[in-house]
Amino acid sequence: MLLAPSRVCTRKRYTVRVRRSRAIPVLLLATCLLAAIAVGPASAQQAPNDPPAPNSGVHLESWALAPTGTDPSQPSSRPNLTYTVDPGSTVTDSVSLWNYSDVAMNFHVYATDAYNNRSGEFTLLPGSAKPKDAGNWIVLQTSYLTVPARTRVDIPISITVPAGATPGDHAAGVVAASNTSTGDQGSANAVIERRTGSRVYVRVKGNVNPKLVVENLTTDYSGSFNPLDGKLGVDYTVRNTGNVRLSAKQQLEVKDVLGRTVASRNGKLLEDILPGATVTLHEEFTGVPAALRLTTSVKLIPTASAGSTEAPPASETYSSSAWAIPWTVLLFALLAFLLWRIYRRYRARAQGAPPAGPAGAGGGGGAGTDPAGAARQPEPAIRFDARPGGAPA
Repeated sequence: MLLAPSRVCTRKRYTVRVRRSRAIPVLLLATCLLAAIAVGPASAQQAPNDPPAPNSGVHLESWALAPTGTDPSQPSSRPNLTYTVDPGSTVTDSVSLWNYSDVAMNFHVYATDAYNNRSGEFTLLPGSAKPKDAGNWIVLQTSYLTVPARTRVDIPISITVPAGATPGDHAAGVVAASNTSTGDQGSANAVIERRTGSRVYVRVKGNVNPKLVVENLTTDYSGSFNPLDGKLGVDYTVRNTGNVRLSAKQQLEVKDVLGRTVASRNGKLLEDILPGATVTLHEEFTGVPAALRLTTSVKLIPTASAGSTEAPPASETYSSSAWAIPWTVLLFALLAFLLWRIYRRYRARAQGAPPAGPAGAGGGGGAGTDPAGAARQPEPAIRFDARPGGAPA
């Protein structure tokens, strides 16, 4: 009866050893297969910037548009098209369209107005919108063209400034766009305009007024259970009220009711804010203590944009305040005050209770009291006997 369990245990141990010994080669084989599968396709894959394989049906499409340079084989060293002209005058120039693709491509080349979006980025109107400012002053020699593969084409342009143009900076862009379809045959197609271009800055001579201001500065404090870990949100807008493009640095600082700095940082760097543009900004500070009253200041430091020569305006500081009530501290203070009041009242009652008097000797009460402690009534001065006629005794 004692041999059966030992044989069973021996078989179990033997079985387990056999399975483990077989599992090791299987795991090694699986690892090798996985490595081969992982390495194989990776070695055959094309890098993102490599040309596609011949006869693969995939074509490389890449192009660029820039101001024409002096060396026909190299891109221009000019970052953009910048001019300073008189009202009513005309300037001529050219842009170069480079087709880096391995196939010929069709392009729509046009000029349009530029503006700053809400975040401050330099943006161009869509191709379907009609320009009304500097984009309307630019005329290109051609609008539609086909550029062979790996070929550069120079496109002459002319810029005619109206006689009544306002002094200051006017921004536009020259764009080379190529349309592509997103759907397959038989399905709904969406046409996407892929475009690249070059910025155009036209300075119309006259009186210039560089000016940046901060508007609608508001602060909002959100406390937490920990009075030293609140959040302070700062919202404001930066507007270019002048007539030249400007860049700007920002410095934000938060001070408590005693004038001590509790938080500070550098704000977003603003570049090429065009005349009339408005940029919406939001900053958030964490770990701000609830110090009753917080004052946030925004220091705006204008700087000259690239290519500008005039001196920027002086920096200005704008402030806004917000209440930062330490509600947790006040709640605990109120609770402590209530507990103190309750304790004082309890002590007052305990100390003001009259002590119980001792009983009189011989079982008699004190003067004016009966043995039971009740007050004794005074006897009348004249005593009446219960006699006929009621005469006094």
